[in-house]
Order: sequence, then C-alpha cells, then structure tokens
Amino acid sequence: MHGLSQILQFVLSLILIAVSLLSVQLAALAWVRVFRKAPRLARADLAESELPHVLVQLPVCNEGPLAVRVASAAAHMDWPRDRLTIQILDDGDETLHEELAAQVRSVMPDGVHYQILHRGNRIGFKAGNLAFGLAHSEAPYVAVFDADFVPPSDFLRRTIPVLAGDEGLAFVQTRWGHANRNTNWLTRVQGLLLDSHFAVEQEARFRAQMPLSFNGSAGVWNRLAIEQGGGWTGDTLTEDLDLSMRCVMQGWRAAMLPDVVVPGELPPTAAAWRAQQARWTKGHAHVARKLLPKVWGSAMPLWKKAAMTLQMCQFAFYMLAFASAAVSLALIYMGVPYIPEVGYLGLIVTALGLFCSIFYLYLGQRMLGREHEEKLVPALLLAVVFPSGLILANTRATYEAFFSTRMDFNRTTRAGEVHAGGWRGGPELVVGLLLPAFVFAEQTWSGLFFFFAVSGLVSIGTMGAIAPAKPARQQITPGE
Repeated sequence: MHGLSQILQFVLSLILIAVSLLSVQLAALAWVRVFRKAPRLARADLAESELPHVLVQLPVCNEGPLAVRVASAAAHMDWPRDRLTIQILDDGDETLHEELAAQVRSVMPDGVHYQILHRGNRIGFKAGNLAFGLAHSEAPYVAVFDADFVPPSDFLRRTIPVLAGDEGLAFVQTRWGHANRNTNWLTRVQGLLLDSHFAVEQEARFRAQMPLSFNGSAGVWNRLAIEQGGGWTGDTLTEDLDLSMRCVMQGWRAAMLPDVVVPGELPPTAAAWRAQQARWTKGHAHVARKLLPKVWGSAMPLWKKAAMTLQMCQFAFYMLAFASAAVSLALIYMGVPYIPEVGYLGLIVTALGLFCSIFYLYLGQRMLGREHEEKLVPALLLAVVFPSGLILANTRATYEAFFSTRMDFNRTTRAGEVHAGGWRGGPELVVGLLLPAFVFAEQTWSGLFFFFAVSGLVSIGTMGAIAPAKPARQQITPGE
C-alpha cells in the first residue's frame, strides 16, 4: 500500500495546487478592482435624429406573467418609437402561445413596433431562439433581457451611446439587481455571490482590459460582433459565454457599466438554484471543451489565453473539490499517515480558499456600499457553506459535459414553480450525514477539512427535502 499511498498523495497535492490557483485568481481580481481605475468610456453624442434602430429581444418559455411584465417594461423604454423593435420570442408550449400573445398585446402602448414569434421547436434552446429572432430584423444593435428582468426606462439611453462611441466593443453588460434578495437566506446568499461577480470580478476584468463574458441578460450587443463571432449557437448550455469568447478570439472587446442596474429575480428554492447552477457549470464545461483547443492554437498573447482559460474553467472547482474529498477518504480508509508536506499544503489551501472567498464576497458588498448591512456576517458565512452543497450536482454536470452527448435544458424555475425532476435533496443528505460518521470513525482530526462540504450538503439537502410538494410546472427539455 505504501506505493499506492504515495501516488494518491501526489495526486492530492496536484489537486490542491489547482484549487489554490482558483483562490489566487479571486485575490488577483479583488486587487485589480481595488487599485486599478476604470478605463474612460467614449460615448457617442447622438442627436435625436441620429439614434440608431435597436432590437430588444425577450426570450421566454412558459413564463406567464413575467413575460408580460418584461414586454411592458421594454415597450416603455425611452427611445424613438420608429427606431425600436421588441421581439417576444416565445419558446413555450403551443397551447399557451395565443394566451401569451393576447396578454402582451393588451399591455403594449400605441405606436410601439413589436413581434411575437413562436418557432415551434426548441432546437438550440435559448441560442436558437435568439438566432431565430435575429433573422426577422436587421437592427444594428440588440438588447437582450430574460423574462424575470425589468429594464429601467433609461436603459437604452445609457448603453447605446457607449456601443456607438467605440466600434471595437462587442457588447455592453450592465449589473444585475435582485428584486427578491431578502426573501430567505438562500436568496440573500445568491445576492452576495452575484454582487461580487459583477462588482468585483466583472468590474476587475473590465478595468484590466481582460476578456469579459456576457451574462445572458441585461446587455446590448453590436450586431456585427454577433455575426463575426459566429452567431448564437446551441451546442453549449451557456450560449452567452460561448459567443463572448468567440468574439474575443476575433479581436472584439466588451465594457461593463456597473452604475446601470437591471433588477431580476433570484431562484427562491434550493431545487431551482441547484438546477440553475448545474446548468451553468455544465455549460462552462461545454465551452471549455469546445473552445480551449482553439484558444491555445491561436496567435493571441499568452496572458489572454491564460485569462480566457481561467474564466472558462471556473467550473472545475467542484470537480476538484470532489476529487480531493475522494482521494482524502481513500487515504483515511487505508489508514496511511499523510506526508507532512501534503498535510501542510492542505491546511494552507483550505485557509487560502476560505480567506479569499470571504474577502471577495465582502469586497463586493463594500463596493456597493452595503458593508454595514444587517445580517451581513451570517450571510457571508452561508455564502461559503451553501455553494459547498452543490459539489455532487455540479461534479455530475461536469462529467456529463465531457462524457455525454445528451443536452438537457431546464430554465430557472420561478416563484410558485418546482423543478420537474423531482429532486428532494436525498443524495446531498445521505452523503452529508454519512461523510462525518466515516471520518470521525476513522480519523477524527481530519473532520475539519470536510466541515464546509458537510455543512453545505446537509443545508442544501435539507432545504430540498422540506420544500413543499407542488404540481410540477417547469419541464426539462431534452436536446434536439
């Protein structure tokens, strides 16, 4: 067993080093956010008669009142009516289409040009829906909003001049707000995570002129960039990251406007959040599998290749955490003492990850002026615990991305809906309860390394198990 244990500890060391790189990336982004100034954006001074035609795309799928709400908000944006087209891209059930169309017509102001399009299939999912809409318009600028967002009336007035003022920008991304942030502890945690993503990560990438990813909603695209980047394609589950990275490879840049906030809805249940995060993780893995060979085979500078690789490979954290736990449990079962250097490395990586994560999350709140907000401290701790409960689901999603051709797309469930897959938190609860029992029976002191994983698995599993059972309204759509 001695040789095998040495091999396992060597593998564990490599895994820990990889995890530490992800932690260092957070620290580096935080440093850039604090110490580097935002580049000055050129804004075109457009007279009213010079304002360009803008297409507003609203991809929806059985969204009910949310689809009507976003359509109404888009129709009331401040822009010349003769240069504004709104597309309600309905990818939902045929039986609900006419009802939705009637409801949308009832809220549309006079003089607004809008199209209600239903393509009759879900080939390519959201990407296919957006591409279908583009084929029905020639507008040079395209704004995209998911159904649960509510764009402010001045959105186009504040974003289009930035795109028009710099022909090298592929898109302008704005910051997401959270309409239901204080619904429960889970939504508070999601708010913290997304705040840091926008206020720290996205802002830092923009300030350092690093590749920037579109977030799928609340942004405006230069249509030429979409076309030169290869258009919306449905071969991944994160079409936004996919197109963004392809545009980077074509020489396009992007801008972040943190002062423009578009409120949206956060998944209110563990089942909805778990499914959303698994889809995003699987989509990032899809994009990495698809684009990394092209990135490293290109003539781009080494720093840009590295930055794109780290951005696309963020999904790897869960797979690495799972592998680290599996190897550690094997060593515990074998009863082999750790090589001192491996034990010290584990302590350092754990401490580094915890410090970087909490500082990253806190910095996001500080940048938004919320550092004194009530319940911030417990929310910060839970923001480390809850994501740890996604290890099983996101590791499975990563495995499927690389070793399965099946593409299942489930849009994020909304308030009043439940995920049709029937998840009740069983796997997370079983592993979360058996793991500490095994560790304490075999090697009590090592339980410290599994604290956050166990806490997260039990938390997410319990929230899934106690969720009230309701008739499933949101269906998974298999890939075409």
